[in-house]
Amino acid sequence: MELIQLGRKDGVPYVIIKFPRQEILDLVLREEIINLYKPLIIDPIFIDFSSDKIKSVLGEIESAPSKTAHSFLLQPDTLQVSKSPTDPESLYKRVDSSLRNPFNDNQKEFFHQTFKQRISMLWGPPGTGKTTVLAGTVFGWIEYFRELKKPLHICVGAVTYAAIDTLLDALVELLQAWKQNNPQRKDEPINILRLRSVAAEKPTNKRIADITDVSEIAGRLRNEKNTVVIVGSTWGQISKLEQHEDGSFDLLVLDEASQIPVAAAASYFIYLKEDGHIALAGDDHQLGPIRGYQMEDTRKGLFDCIYTYMKDTHGIIPLQLQTNYRTNREISAWPSKRFYEEKFDAHFPNRRLEFKHSIREKPADWPEELLWSDEYLKLLAPDNPVVVITYDHPGYTLSNAFEAQIVAVLTVLYKQQLEGQDDPVDLKRFWEDQLGIVTPHRAQMAAIRNALFDEARFPRNPEPVVDTVERFQGRERDCIISSYVVSDKDFARSEEGFILDHRRFNVTLTRARKKFIMLVSDAIVSHLSEDNALSEEAAHLQLFVEEYCDTEIRSVELPFSEGNQQKSMRCTVKVKRY
Repeated sequence: MELIQLGRKDGVPYVIIKFPRQEILDLVLREEIINLYKPLIIDPIFIDFSSDKIKSVLGEIESAPSKTAHSFLLQPDTLQVSKSPTDPESLYKRVDSSLRNPFNDNQKEFFHQTFKQRISMLWGPPGTGKTTVLAGTVFGWIEYFRELKKPLHICVGAVTYAAIDTLLDALVELLQAWKQNNPQRKDEPINILRLRSVAAEKPTNKRIADITDVSEIAGRLRNEKNTVVIVGSTWGQISKLEQHEDGSFDLLVLDEASQIPVAAAASYFIYLKEDGHIALAGDDHQLGPIRGYQMEDTRKGLFDCIYTYMKDTHGIIPLQLQTNYRTNREISAWPSKRFYEEKFDAHFPNRRLEFKHSIREKPADWPEELLWSDEYLKLLAPDNPVVVITYDHPGYTLSNAFEAQIVAVLTVLYKQQLEGQDDPVDLKRFWEDQLGIVTPHRAQMAAIRNALFDEARFPRNPEPVVDTVERFQGRERDCIISSYVVSDKDFARSEEGFILDHRRFNVTLTRARKKFIMLVSDAIVSHLSEDNALSEEAAHLQLFVEEYCDTEIRSVELPFSEGNQQKSMRCTVKVKRY
């Protein structure tokens, strides 16, 4: 940490501290390392590290209309395919034998499309196998270039290293299966690399080469002995690569393209070979680019994400994946209707939680710090796959003691019902696969963690997975509990564009495979914005609560404690099941 400034503004003392990474700020808040003996508000300050780079890249593209990057960005309709396999289906069949599951028709169509079009776009709603399709497509290109007897250079990009690693991990897994199925080719040099900054974390997969020196990437690309080189990198790191006259990459794969700003995508484009291809995968109903400022004028999409820019400005139609392999029918039906044109079919419609230990009354070892109600058993019942708990309270803003305790209660009860006799729950798997807790504010993250540690008696290691929706995108769990925190009407109004954003709600809901539990106040559900566009945004969440979850509706009293006092909250429980 670095102390930048101490001062006083309008009589209020302030301190500006620079944290080198978000993870360090999270640690400081979680462990209460900062304690000034007074209420503390931490406001993030937007620091622009990228404008100069972006201006340089865009200036370079604008000044060279004959270059490939200029055509990709501004005139994609002029691009022609100079070469393509005569039989892409034969390439797919060679890849298919190594896939865990064969591609469905939509997935296979995209595989073919990447060879026939210079820019291919994949619309990948949650759980539709987007990562698997991209990995299989990359191996189709490997097979194609082997036919051509040419080295193949591929760049894999995304906004975050986590998103890049997800695709690189899938490539490593497919590579292992591919080598087993093709033992005569097991020694072919296929390099999977990840270029990172010195401050970034290393990839956890040991089969991914960890590179911090961009000159090493350049060396591998120049070495003709490296038949296949796959480089995973953020735009900020790849832009340090020295440009070659004939370009560096034959294929650019941008995952989570609906999060990548156009200017950042352009930083990848300048490294494409003259006959290079681009595959963009995204979903503009999930989270978009994260900015430290409000963007109003999109200037024909140039200030939007690359996915929306190509779709709306240049009319490139994404191919939609339509089979959802993640969620059950109750979870998928609402986003299917609201966001995915009724083309989001649950492949496993009857997925339900499965308990080893059926609890019918208060357990003997129930934590005494948590108040009990038999209602909690109904809230967690597997036959109720979607449950919404609403309530009216005038005062919660950034943290909410009631919601934090209900989350802790449900977490303990869920864990206990997963345990068999002499078969304790593996807490690492519990937090990595079985339960996720999503909340929009860091203060509530801290409140929930404290309730889990202090009242629910969870150990600090492994650390409970309580996070924002931004950090949950790309992940999934059997059960998701969502704490919306805000119950103050004025505060809800001030946050309407943030907390009621339909993309945030869609991502939160679709992280769950088998069970979704939502805690949300009447202040949010009944909020009516004065802005028509925001009202339309809010309707996706509000109508989910008010109209979709209508199978069963009942009033309950849920006990909780606040300030060493026992209280109860009158709530409405709404259930959706088919």
